[in-house]
Amino acid sequence: MTIGAMAPSPDEAEQLLRRARRDGQALGRLYDRHYDGVYRYCVHRLFLREAAEDVTSEVFLQVARQIRTFAGATESDFRNWLYAVAGRQVAAYLRKAARRKALLEAAAYQGRLTASRTEDCQDELDWPSLYQAIAGLSEREQTVVTLRGFEELPYEQIAVVLNVKPAAARVVFSRALKKLKKRLLKSMGSARGDTSCLATKRNSRRPWRS
Repeated sequence: MTIGAMAPSPDEAEQLLRRARRDGQALGRLYDRHYDGVYRYCVHRLFLREAAEDVTSEVFLQVARQIRTFAGATESDFRNWLYAVAGRQVAAYLRKAARRKALLEAAAYQGRLTASRTEDCQDELDWPSLYQAIAGLSEREQTVVTLRGFEELPYEQIAVVLNVKPAAARVVFSRALKKLKKRLLKSMGSARGDTSCLATKRNSRRPWRS
């Protein structure tokens, strides 16, 4: 969402969704509102700005083609659908082994990450190592870690994206965290292999803790 833009009321958001099915200008407003969220998701899955930009563009191309078949009514429905489309596009992008190798190398050696970092943890975490550890998770685990750990979505929304029950989404996240901590402990040492640092003071929900 554009910085400084006032969020519409639920009724206004529903009207915007209805118009977007037939009005390009309304669809453009949805693009402006949700581009940043989709882009962040792609950055956390793909590690590089260039790759994230390419996939984000493809996500919204698919949205433009499929918007008339979108069955949801609320902005939350639309956001969940966007993340589902983004997940499929990321998976398609990564099916090419050469791309996956290049992204892993970038995560391991370059650390060219554009996601926002918390002030408390910025100097404590080895971000390339963290992202390399995330890249070693399964596709479903990566999705849950991104949506819960970075986007701070509740398990109810993540469950909709994955088409599972909230309890199942919580289990996937908990198992993924254990794998991440084990890999970070191995690669960075016990003093720094703790993802709980990502649970910021300003967020009482502490999404990085299962």
